[in-house]
Amino acid sequence: MRILMITAHPNPHGFNQIVSNRLEKRLIEGGIEVDRTNLYQEGFDPVLSVEEMLRKGSFDRMVIQQVEKLNSSTGLLLVHPDWWGLPPAILKGWVDRVLLPGVGYVYEEGVGASPLLEHLRGAVLVTRDNPGSGLSEAFWLKEVFPLCGIAPTWFRVLDGLKIQDPYEVERRVAVLLEELYTFLVSK
Repeated sequence: MRILMITAHPNPHGFNQIVSNRLEKRLIEGGIEVDRTNLYQEGFDPVLSVEEMLRKGSFDRMVIQQVEKLNSSTGLLLVHPDWWGLPPAILKGWVDRVLLPGVGYVYEEGVGASPLLEHLRGAVLVTRDNPGSGLSEAFWLKEVFPLCGIAPTWFRVLDGLKIQDPYEVERRVAVLLEELYTFLVSK
């Protein structure tokens, strides 16, 4: 089993990184191979060029590597903060540049979109400083994953991080780690 883990937070020492490190460690301890990409640390360019859009593909080395990793994985795990109710722009750019037609789906005239990533399970862990709601769940579970055929899916939000007791946050993280591991290894 191989998981492509995408993280999208600029602070290499922040809560998102800590949680991502723990997730990765737990998965590896459970015998799962993790191929991790930190979009900020790797300098991923989120801007879809006109040329990429028109040819429905990229010659960018980093995009090609992401497509190869995606195609050789059994799961896609995304860890990101919720900013203004949505994933960071760099992660949206990853979707725009990596999940183009021919990778995530293929569009057939008169038929519509046919998914190409049905071999993947999808999991998303979102962090949010304050309690509330955002659009990240709809973005992943109603738009991106269904179009690409990514199923089953797991989606959780760790919210209220700025106002909760640190021990409660730690308890929630521990529970989520086990939930996610169980989801990814279940058939």
